[in-house]
Amino acid sequence: MKHIIWVIIGVAGMLGVFFPGLSAAQPQYEEVIVNFVDHASLELIQTIAQKYGVTLEYNSIFSKEEALLRFPVGALSQEQLQSLTQLLTAEKEIEYAEPNYLYQAMKFPNDPMYAKQWNMNMLSMEEAWKTADGKGAVVAVIDTGVAFEDYKDKNGVYHRVPDLAQTAFVQGYDFIDDDEHANDDHGHGTHVAGTIAQSTHNKIGVTGIAYKASIMPLKVLNRYGYGNIADIAEAIVYAADHGAHVINMSLGGPGESQLMREAVEYAHKKGVTVVCAAGNESRNRASYPAAYPYALGVSSVGPDGELAPYSNYGKGIDIAAPGGNTRANIEHGILQNTIGRSDPTKDSYEYFQGTSMASPHVAGVAALLVSLGVKDPAKIEKILFSTAQKKDKTKYGAGIVNAAAAVQKAVDLSPAAVASPIILRESLIYFLAGIGFALVYFKLLKRSDGYGKLFSFLFSLAMFLSSSGLFFLDFIPASGAAQTVIHVLSSPIPNLDRVFFGYGAGLINPILHSALLPLALIVAFLGTKRLRWFAMGLAVGMASHFFVDAFFSLANVTYLPGGFLLDKAWLLANGIFCFGLAVLAGKKS
Repeated sequence: MKHIIWVIIGVAGMLGVFFPGLSAAQPQYEEVIVNFVDHASLELIQTIAQKYGVTLEYNSIFSKEEALLRFPVGALSQEQLQSLTQLLTAEKEIEYAEPNYLYQAMKFPNDPMYAKQWNMNMLSMEEAWKTADGKGAVVAVIDTGVAFEDYKDKNGVYHRVPDLAQTAFVQGYDFIDDDEHANDDHGHGTHVAGTIAQSTHNKIGVTGIAYKASIMPLKVLNRYGYGNIADIAEAIVYAADHGAHVINMSLGGPGESQLMREAVEYAHKKGVTVVCAAGNESRNRASYPAAYPYALGVSSVGPDGELAPYSNYGKGIDIAAPGGNTRANIEHGILQNTIGRSDPTKDSYEYFQGTSMASPHVAGVAALLVSLGVKDPAKIEKILFSTAQKKDKTKYGAGIVNAAAAVQKAVDLSPAAVASPIILRESLIYFLAGIGFALVYFKLLKRSDGYGKLFSFLFSLAMFLSSSGLFFLDFIPASGAAQTVIHVLSSPIPNLDRVFFGYGAGLINPILHSALLPLALIVAFLGTKRLRWFAMGLAVGMASHFFVDAFFSLANVTYLPGGFLLDKAWLLANGIFCFGLAVLAGKKS
């Protein structure tokens, strides 16, 4: 038994050394729950409140029968709160006292004006955010600049708008004033950048599509919104040469230019996806640069999904996205935080409309794909086009961009490139625990001679299949039947219920989270020289998996009453039994 305890201590130590982030996030709470014995009298409650100097109140009108009360944390420190909850729990009239933790909807932004962003709902962003957030992608915004810094120059004072305070920026350039401070003095570029990567989950304002992407601000338009072809072409080349993965150009005009055509082609060949506004002239062709080869021309739709009355359509339109229609209602525009139109020192939340607003939606979704490992512009275009909501090709190109479908397509096509860091971290925990249990197992058996390659292979294979799965197989690109096989082999045996039945696995869940399978295999193979080591390896691996689940996860065992404590007791008991079975079988072989 002491060896098992040392394994637990060792695994806990490894978790602390290799995965310090597991304990880094501190749950938030502002109140403490005090759960009295049922039907506790008001007099008793007041006596306890006076004894400990707290103000107790019922949680709701339904709380009196079960005597569920709470009190505010106030100025108490963590140490004082911990001591107080222990003292309260020790009172015989109180079942327990615990923090009243604050929860929030998973992946639902806490930005208060998010409900006004109908465009995010049109793109199915909440589903897309479950998988991708844009981290690692760099998007060049070639525009009027971005209000990304506090800075003073000859033209005045500039301030970063509040809702870009947590957004990442990389070095850009101002081609108007020829310096490195590409600050916005118009408002257009900041609004565009916000759609792509507005700070999100920051409890203020609105959200951005790829909110963890980095913005490269490149100023080519002056305070009146005008700029020339030479500056724009140089900005395109600058972005391609300085690490941009995506370029957004919410600008354009009717004149074709060989210089800009070559710049767009140069960026594409360097692996940059170039996204451009189709133009707002209501005419039957896209403006330039959207009309150039290797540029994605984006038309605009309103909240009803229909082409906006101002949007260009026809030749050069590759895809459509939300751009707004304020003619119907001001709130049918695209809402983002930007600077005041006449005063760059002020900021406000503005509803803009135009293909200029549609283009950054596509650029933002492209950034999500980049963050998932899909960087080739041809592959990004293929994913965007194949997953778009199909409509009239003349007006909408491939259709209206769909972020959730595009992200899922990227996952399906390139599982190796999108292996979740969270899943990888969990797999490594199970993997290290399996090794730790195996070492203790060999120690208990007192066998150092081993059984040659057969012993090493069969025991190790079974142990890893049952503890962590062959998780490294997830990095092998595959599709179809091959991907299904990889998914099975890369999942630990106790989790195969999820693979085949999802999270409604029913009876198979407690069976796979028990010692039943190791017991059956050990009984079946104990007399078989070769396969008994496979059975023992599986028992050791499942024991390690159950121990990790019992101590470090929220694993749920179906059909067990009593909540998570009984689940953990079940896993711990079956883990001990699995390990004991392996030891007994090993000594008899």
